[in-house]
Amino acid sequence: MAKCLIGKLLLFNSRTNHSLDVGHNLKKDTMKIKILLILLLTSTISFSQGFKPFIPKGDDFVAVDVKNKQPSINDICKFLGYNSDQFYSYSDFSNEESKVFIVIFRVFTSDIICAITENTVSGITKNDVNSFLSNFNQEEEFNSYDIENTLKDGVKNKSLSSKFLSEVFHNQISDNESFVAVEIGYELHFKNGVLSSYNSSDGLNKWAKNWKNELPERYRKYYNEASRYQNNETDIFKELNAQADAFANTPDGVRNEYMKFHTNDSGIVNYKMLLVAHYNQIMNIAEFKLINKGRYELSNEFNDQDNYKRTTFRVNKGLYTFDEKGKLINSYTSN
Repeated sequence: MAKCLIGKLLLFNSRTNHSLDVGHNLKKDTMKIKILLILLLTSTISFSQGFKPFIPKGDDFVAVDVKNKQPSINDICKFLGYNSDQFYSYSDFSNEESKVFIVIFRVFTSDIICAITENTVSGITKNDVNSFLSNFNQEEEFNSYDIENTLKDGVKNKSLSSKFLSEVFHNQISDNESFVAVEIGYELHFKNGVLSSYNSSDGLNKWAKNWKNELPERYRKYYNEASRYQNNETDIFKELNAQADAFANTPDGVRNEYMKFHTNDSGIVNYKMLLVAHYNQIMNIAEFKLINKGRYELSNEFNDQDNYKRTTFRVNKGLYTFDEKGKLINSYTSN
């Protein structure tokens, strides 16, 4: 009973990345997932015999007595020396015959902290764990969204130390320096031995990183599109970041009803302008000209009855009117 209910909860966690590609809003989905997992992570499971953790030791997995009859996963990880920002969990509900039902990893890695079974299991082998992890993919289970959220929470909670991250990235980090973690594409800044801030080291935001890591064909298409018009790598990445972020916020993603108005002859959808035209996203003329460089054309320019200048540009089948101060005042679509 316990394993069935836990599996249903964790099924959401092991499938998060797919929601992005079918067009759901990943940020909203992730919040739902977190709510579902709170019970499992922080509460005891009163309808079962409890959890039993096994830690890796050489080629074996050894049971650990947490000194708690019904520990939560947070209790287990805390006992093993990890705070809640230093681990993530994986479960595969389809693997119903496995003794294992959760594996806990160190954040940013595929390093196993422990494998968890029900308390009635007497022992597990490395083969048991490997079999359970046959469908595990680190880039899917701990994607760019999770990476940035972990860094954000780590700064807020002062929970990611230079010592811990030195172990994670296999590189000695001093207590008051910056370190480029190439594995995740971020520069990390430390103060008094604790992560204090971070910034992208490759120019990509979390959504563009997600495209690059998980949807490389989409990333390549949008990179090539931007490269045709932008003069430098910085502006290419600005356009990529804007489109990837817009896609993550587009209702129904690739099935959005307004895509037809914002698709060019190469099949590239301008998700940024889709949000501007149909979902009231704010944009000034400077951003408009950067994101759409070489692809917009002047449609109309006039002074209204109060002698205020109005300029309308066309991109694909969208029309966007700006006032003389560069503020967007109207947008609509037209064939």
